[in-house]
Amino acid sequence: MPNMAKQSRLLLASAIAVPALVFVTAATWNRNEVLRDSTSTVERTAAVMHEHAAKVFDTAELILAHVDEHTRSMSRDQIVGPQTNAFLARAIASLDQVVSVWITDADGVVQAGSQPWSKDVRLSDRPFFQAHVNNPAEETQIGSWFVGRATGIPSFAMSRRRTSPDGSFNGVIHVSLSPEYFQRFYQDVIPPTTFAAVLARSDGAVLAREPQVPAGQTVVFSPGNPLRAAMGRGQSMGTVVTASASDGEEIILAFRQIGSRPAYVAYAAKTDALLGRWRRNLLTYGAVALAASLVLVLVSLFTLRRMRAERAALQFAAEEGQRRLAMEERLKQTQKMEALGQLAGGVAHDFNNAAAVVLAGLTLLEKRHARLLDEGGAEVRRLIAGISEGAERGAMVTRRLLTFSRRDELHAEDVDLARFVDDLEAVLMISLPPGMSIRAKVEGTTPHAHVDPGQLRTVLINLVINARDAMPAGGTISLGAEPGGAVVGEADEDRPPTAPFVRIFVSDTGTGMNQETLKRAAEPFFTTKPSGQGTGLGLSMAHGFAAQSGGSMRIESEPGQGTTVSLWLPASRNAATPPKPPGDQRQRRVHRGVE
Repeated sequence: MPNMAKQSRLLLASAIAVPALVFVTAATWNRNEVLRDSTSTVERTAAVMHEHAAKVFDTAELILAHVDEHTRSMSRDQIVGPQTNAFLARAIASLDQVVSVWITDADGVVQAGSQPWSKDVRLSDRPFFQAHVNNPAEETQIGSWFVGRATGIPSFAMSRRRTSPDGSFNGVIHVSLSPEYFQRFYQDVIPPTTFAAVLARSDGAVLAREPQVPAGQTVVFSPGNPLRAAMGRGQSMGTVVTASASDGEEIILAFRQIGSRPAYVAYAAKTDALLGRWRRNLLTYGAVALAASLVLVLVSLFTLRRMRAERAALQFAAEEGQRRLAMEERLKQTQKMEALGQLAGGVAHDFNNAAAVVLAGLTLLEKRHARLLDEGGAEVRRLIAGISEGAERGAMVTRRLLTFSRRDELHAEDVDLARFVDDLEAVLMISLPPGMSIRAKVEGTTPHAHVDPGQLRTVLINLVINARDAMPAGGTISLGAEPGGAVVGEADEDRPPTAPFVRIFVSDTGTGMNQETLKRAAEPFFTTKPSGQGTGLGLSMAHGFAAQSGGSMRIESEPGQGTTVSLWLPASRNAATPPKPPGDQRQRRVHRGVE
């Protein structure tokens, strides 16, 4: 059963642990897959932003080249004429990403534009204008975010240097691009998990952003920003996992350089937002794992029930087999006892006849030839007495054998066990050596027994002598009786009782018996005593007496713990139960010698 309980716990634990392990494995795998897919989505979004920004910048450079080519051979008076303004307006009329286009002279004075402007507006202070003055080698500049002085619209400029025929600086052509145009595009293409979509210069200045930059503010990435660091290293593209500067949450950032220009697009999404799909998947995985666990638990319970039923069936079959073997063994023992009984009965009957002839002859000899015997003196009398005693002893042995063989009828009568035990003590104490004691105890409610008192006395004396011999170093012998109810000894478990019983027992504190000896203790002629000190009939006679009386016998013993022999004998049906004395029992302790 312990193994069964352990197997049950293991099976139920497996029914829960296996789905849980599968759930954890699937959840971990799916998290990695979702992050991998989300990273790919971030990179693809950055690629779309890059393609869009590249086309816008290419268009702006085409406009700059077209205006430069158109005005290269024109004089100042021609450039400041209304025709040039109209040309510029037509050049950007269909382009939503362009706010305006302007032409300035070498002093930053606006000469022509696609929008009306104040004649005193000068652009010489714009960073992109100063860049062309200070760096003649740069043909195209991308300026920072500003608000147009003529249009009042937030913009950033892509500019081109104008060169005079002698190669000197002759002004700037610039196209104002709309950050709002980029923001609208980002709103249309970026996923809902977006943290930010950015168009920035390589120096960290933000040109356009979604969510958009607050009006009137210029945003520049700090030197420690991962995107600015990558742009400073000249890295053209990449993906990094970093922390948000605003709230410290983890984000996945993908960036790309727009051609060879000093401008980048970047797209970032929070990891926690990207894992939303994974958390939704967890609900599905959890439901599947829970269902699988419930199914496995039910299957396990069904399997355990089947295992218990099969084990119970196997145990029942094994017990049936053991009972069958025990019954066969008892049948063999009964047959053996029967055969021994018949043999012993035949021998005892013949020996009894011979002993009777000897005793009869001795009686006749004493009656008819008493005078001759007297003349023989004391020696003849001693011989006659010895022969008579031997014949009587032989006759007693034959009576025991006849009782064992059940050929000698028992003369059952009602026996008051309390008085019987009291009377027996006087006989028993004589046989006890120094250092040994006997304790007699009869329960006050013990009914009379319906047995042969002479055979009972002989059996109990034999049992007490056995107990005495089992305690060579001294000890205590217990002799007692109590109500036995309807309990029967192990020897007759297959024969249920038909009447109430009394239990008479003899216990000792001696050496006890091992299991092998205990199994053979009641066999006829089996003894552990030295040769010449026992016949091996004491326990077998007790067993035969109990069985012939309609009861049974049980022997309980362990090495070093002593032995108890119990006789279940029929209780009297006629005699009333003796009155219950104070203390509910009668007890007497007899001592002999020193305990």
